[in-house]
This record gives sequence, C-alpha cells and structure tokens, in this order.
Amino acid sequence: MEEKIKIIEAIEQKGLDIKEIAEKIEFDPILLKLYLNRDDYPVPKRILKKVEEIVLN
Repeated sequence: MEEKIKIIEAIEQKGLDIKEIAEKIEFDPILLKLYLNRDDYPVPKRILKKVEEIVLN
C-alpha cells in the first residue's frame, strides 16, 4: 500500500497525466485511473512496476 501512495504522490508532484502513463505502458487509462485512487484497493504488482518505471525514472 505504501508503494501505491508513493507512486500517486510522484505522479502528482510531476504533474503527469494518467492517460499518458497508460499509453506508455499500453494499459487501459480508465482502469489505471481506478487503480491509482487513494484507497485500500490493491494494484497488481506488474501494473505498479510498469507505472513506477515511468514515473520514478
């Protein structure tokens, strides 16, 4: 859960768009937006890893 919040905060700080991130990782932007809500719903590790690579690098 901490990892999800860390990624959400990095996205917000960099002013990135969820739709652009979804396109880069070839994933549905609507589903990605739902995954990246500030809630307790877990994000699949493979998706979180791909988003992390785009956002934190």
